Parts: sequence; structure tokens; C-alpha cells
Amino acid sequence: MISFIKNNKKRNLKVFISILLFSSLTLHAEKRTRYSINEQGWKFIRQDVKNAHKSSFNDLEWMDISLPHDFNGGSDGIHNDVFLGRFDFRNDPNKRLMYKGPAWYRCQLNIGEEHKGKRVFIEFEAASLETQLYVNGKKVGTHQGGYTAFSFDITDYLKLGKENTLALRVDNRNNPQIAPWMADEKGSFPFSFDYAVYGGIYRDVWINITDPVKIERVLNTPVVGGQAPAVVKVETRVKNYSKSSVKATLQTIIKDPKNKEISRLKASKEIPSGEQVCFTQSESNLGNLVLWSPQNPKLYTVESQLSYDGKVVDAYSSSFGVRYYTLTQGEGFSINGKASFIKGVNRHQDMAGVGYAMSNQEHRNDVLMMKEAGFNFIRHAHYPCDPSFAEACQEEGVMLWLEIPLTGSVSDDPLFLENCKQQLTEMIEQNYNNPAVIVWGIGNESDRSGGNEKVSNHIFGELAALAKELDPNRPTTGCNWQYKSNQSIVDVYSPQDWSGWYGNKTPIEYSPSSIIGEYGADMHIPKHTEEKFHIDSSYVMGNNLDQWSQEFGCFLHEVKVSKGFEQKENFPGHCVWVGFDFASPRIGRDQNPIPNMNQKGLVSHDRKIKKDAYYFYQSMYRSAKDYPMLYIVSHTWTDRWAEPEMKDVWVYSNCDSVQLYNAMDGEALGMKTKSAGPMKDTRFLWKNADIKYNVLYAEGWYKGEIAARDTIMLEHLPAPVQKK
Repeated sequence: MISFIKNNKKRNLKVFISILLFSSLTLHAEKRTRYSINEQGWKFIRQDVKNAHKSSFNDLEWMDISLPHDFNGGSDGIHNDVFLGRFDFRNDPNKRLMYKGPAWYRCQLNIGEEHKGKRVFIEFEAASLETQLYVNGKKVGTHQGGYTAFSFDITDYLKLGKENTLALRVDNRNNPQIAPWMADEKGSFPFSFDYAVYGGIYRDVWINITDPVKIERVLNTPVVGGQAPAVVKVETRVKNYSKSSVKATLQTIIKDPKNKEISRLKASKEIPSGEQVCFTQSESNLGNLVLWSPQNPKLYTVESQLSYDGKVVDAYSSSFGVRYYTLTQGEGFSINGKASFIKGVNRHQDMAGVGYAMSNQEHRNDVLMMKEAGFNFIRHAHYPCDPSFAEACQEEGVMLWLEIPLTGSVSDDPLFLENCKQQLTEMIEQNYNNPAVIVWGIGNESDRSGGNEKVSNHIFGELAALAKELDPNRPTTGCNWQYKSNQSIVDVYSPQDWSGWYGNKTPIEYSPSSIIGEYGADMHIPKHTEEKFHIDSSYVMGNNLDQWSQEFGCFLHEVKVSKGFEQKENFPGHCVWVGFDFASPRIGRDQNPIPNMNQKGLVSHDRKIKKDAYYFYQSMYRSAKDYPMLYIVSHTWTDRWAEPEMKDVWVYSNCDSVQLYNAMDGEALGMKTKSAGPMKDTRFLWKNADIKYNVLYAEGWYKGEIAARDTIMLEHLPAPVQKK
């Protein structure tokens, strides 16, 4: 049973739903041809060029690139201007530094004559933000939105057996008709939001060649809960692109997580020319039910086979997972009937040297790195993620919060709302089957830019209603907080809590009652301090430079996590901001230690350095039973001692106890338990430890045995005296 609560001024309505869904759709290449054109000899130029859509256009002087590619993040080794900032705010605010505008991509494509009678589609996993496609000089179509997949039927524009020219104009300019939109690019947050909108074809591109009668999409809806048997409803959309009506037969084969066939369903329908029909099938015999969970992320498989005139013409593979959960305000989180806690982290798809154009393996590595830290939940901020990222989450058992890019500002242009609806529909349908996705986000601080409350409520309300129409089974959420009327529109309101960083609240005041979308602090890796921080003090960003230190960041995270555990029966969980440092070219960020970088990440932008706070989370969120760990704070502060001196030393570990040494075989400085830190439950602390030598060595003990070790070599201090 999924339960979630909807707040309303007049009443509290608690809605119980016993339906689950899930997994990403994967094309099966048995009866259709699918291949990548990432390495298709692409040519690129970052400017608008007259007649660039024409086949006869000479692009020999353009840059040679491969996909994925973005034109602001350096994926091609040349176009890397995101850290210059959006504008030259210090000298000439009207001078744009980060390129926002049109760019062109071209390549040649040959589809063999053996595919005569087939349909040919080109599929983009994403391109930012507006994409216009031309084939052999003719315009095929336009897509607006930078974070969801889209496809064009290019069959009638192709010349089989010959070279065909593909030309794409991709434009990432700020546009009041496309989300995300900044009300004032030159203004401060939230008028100019706190992340970069890169441009380009930054995800994979595919060619799909199919029969004229093809499976468009399969939506799998498992239902479980109470005493009724589990049921899965399979909705298969089939479209007839041919000129004649066809009587088609659909066979649906369901297999359990061990790939054993448990059901075979069959149905036939007449499909008129140019029409799409939906086959709806259901099965209540799922055998020995296997539930999907973070600890056991098992998937069922649905194999769909379409036939007519006595032959199979299309095959399509999808999957689903069965699970139920409770996500409400004022209550703890549970999944499959067991109490749990959302240990969440935010993530931007932004990486040094490639910007948005991360490879599939790099997306998967991000999931694995956050899972290794102990997180069981990722909020993908502030737009839908790459398909490979979503797939990794469902396979690794990491729950997902996906949201559309309605960030910072809302536009009163009617086309803006239509675009938001389009992007919401694409996000939900493309991720509908994924069991990792447990909540849809429909807005992030999108009511804060001085806009009209009526307009904001109208857009938010329309999107919430559409989300329920498309998927009645998952709750909706949003981080809007300017207007309380916005908060009551979604099922589960998700506020942010920046106490201890922004504003005047102290971190000890942290007392959440709903899922927290963001909390955290900027941490500059080289910045360290001996200052002692106190939970009853109010810290305002900028008043104390030591706040940018890793020590203050750890202090703040320790308070929030400890307070969260104290109250985990009263709220579902929280999401730290953010997993990885990311580009933020807005006004004000040029003053950061790394200009135009948001440095609240637990890991550096290039993924090479894990900050101290990363290991803190690992010590609190991972169990020593399966992952014993120990980290001496801090590996990035090896020059802390200029000479032998007594200083506090602490360790993050999930072991029962830790022994610290000032040499590999030296005298022990004492065995400690996790009884220190701002809340007395987060650190192993040696107060005023007498450090004489250049080696700090620690051993973590778990169940009577050494389970983890760590060593730091310190600068400036002498080596230990060798024993004779």
C-alpha cells in the first residue's frame, strides 16, 4: 500500500493507494534494428549559420566531434565557458561570457535499401534546449525541452541506399516559453537560478528501424497490498504507420526475476491506418512474489511480441518491480511494510571537462559513489536524469525523486504551461516502469521570483492534476515555499532547511516534519580551520570565512543527520545538498573560492576528491557488518601541524571502537567509541592529542576484530624514532 498525505487549509486528506509501478523501457533488437549514431562523423559550429540545414552546404571547416557533446562544458576540448559566468557582472553586465544561443550539428546517414518498407526513426535521449531537425534540407520537426527523450519519424525524408544529410539547430537561450526559464538572467537567485543550462546534443542518439506496425510504449502497473493477490496490468501502445488497416496480435510474456516464464497473454485488435491502439492485459499469477527494495532490487521482465499476417514483426522488452511504500508528512517512511528512512542526496548531471555530456558509465559511477556513501535515495535536481542513471538506480536499489525543470521562475505565457505539461508527460511516461522512482517533483522554488501567486498556483495546480492523471499511484511533491497556497497543491510538501547556513536559524533548530529537499553547506577542499563551532550559535553565510571550511561543513552535516535520526519516526527522511560540486554561473557565485562553482558537494566536480563530509555520511549510513570503514580527518590537511603540538583529532567510522596511534607501531593514544561531535554521537574524538610524529594511524574494531584501518602522513613533523 502506498500512502501519502495531502495538506489542505480546510482539511487533511490521507489517501491510501495500493498500486506500484516501475522500470525503464528497453528496446529489444530481435525484430527491430537499433544502433547508435554517436560516432557518425558529426560536424559542429557554435553559432547560427544561414543555410546550414541544406544538403549542399559546405561544413568542411566545422569542428569534428562525437556525441554526447555540449557546447559550454568542454566536452570537445574547446568550448568550455561555463565558469566565466553568465555575464561580466564586474565590468560590463551587458557583456555575455557564457554562450547562450544557437549551434549547428550535421552528419551524413546512409540507410540501406534492404530497409525498404520499414519505418526509420531518430531518437534523441536529450538535447538542450530547443532542437530543430532537418533531413536533406527539409524540416522534420521541433522539440522544446532539454532533459527528456524525443523521436522523429524520418522515413519519408530519406533516400535509401544514398547519403542523407542530417542537420540540427540546437539553441539553449533563455526562453519564456520553455522551462527552465529565468525571469532575470542578470539578477540574483531565484531570478537567475543556481545551476548552468548547458547547450548541445549531450545524450545518446539512436536510429530505430521498425515494421510499419510497431510497439510505441509498454506501461506496466503492478498492484499489491492487503489480502488480495498481486496483479500486474500491462498497457501496450501499438501504432500503424502503414496505409492499410491491420489486424495485429500481441503476445505478452511475463518472466520472474530468475527469468522463469510465469505467464503468457494474448490479444488481437484491428488497427486502422495511421491510428494508435492500446492493448490492456492483466495477470494475477505472479508466482512466489519477489518484492523490489533497496536491499533486494529484483525486476520482472515483460517481453512483448507483435505479429500480423502470420509473422512476428516487432519485439519489445520492458520490466517492472513490485513494491509498496508509505510516504506521508509527519510520519516515518516504510517500504514493503518495514520501517525505513530516506537517506537522500541531491545530484546534478555536471562533471568537470564534459559538463552535461557525461558518458553512460560516468552516470552509473555517480550512482555507485552515492550508494557507497550509504545513500538509498537520490533527488535528481532539477530535471529528469539520463536513462542510464535511472537504470542504474533501479538495478542498484537506489530510490529516485524525479522532477521537471520548473525552477526559479514561472512565465505567464500560455505556451510555458503547455511546455511544462509536455515535459512532465515525457518524464512520467519514460520513467513510469522504474521501481526506483517513488515521487514526482513538479517544481523547485518556482514561486520565488516575484511572480504572481495566481499564475504560480494555476501552473502548479495544472501540473499536479496532470501528474495524477498520468500516474495515480505515485505522490507528487514540490519545494515551493513563497506561497503557502502552493504547498497545499502537492501530495507531500518538501521544504528546504538551510538553518546554520542561510538565514539566522541555528542548526539545532532543525525539526523536520516532511521530506526535506535540501540542506547543507559550501565546503572548499583546501579550507580548514581550528575554530570550534557550537550548536547554539547562529551562522550566516559570509559573516565568518571559516564557514567555507570542511570542518564547518562537517559540523553542520553532523547536527542535521543526528537530529534527523532522533526524529525519524516523525518524518520520511532528508536529502543533503549536494552529491557533487557543480557549475553555477550566476551573479554572486563569481565571489566563491572557485568562481562560479557551487561547492556544497560531498565530492569534487571532477569526482577525484571525496570531502571529509562524504566519509561522515558513510560512517553514519553504512553498516560495519557489510562495509566496515574508518577515515582520519582530514586527508586534505596534512600540513595541519607546523611542529609537534597537542590538537583535537577525530575519526569517522562505523566500527564499535577505534584505536589511534602516532606511529605505525608506536604507543596508542587511546581507544575511543563514537561519543563525540556536536551532538555527542558522530565522532571518535581524541581531545588534545599529543602529536609528535608524521604518522597518524588508526584501527577500527568491530565485534572483537580489526575491521578497518587508515593512515595519514603529516607534513613538517619528524618521522617516528625507529625501535631497535
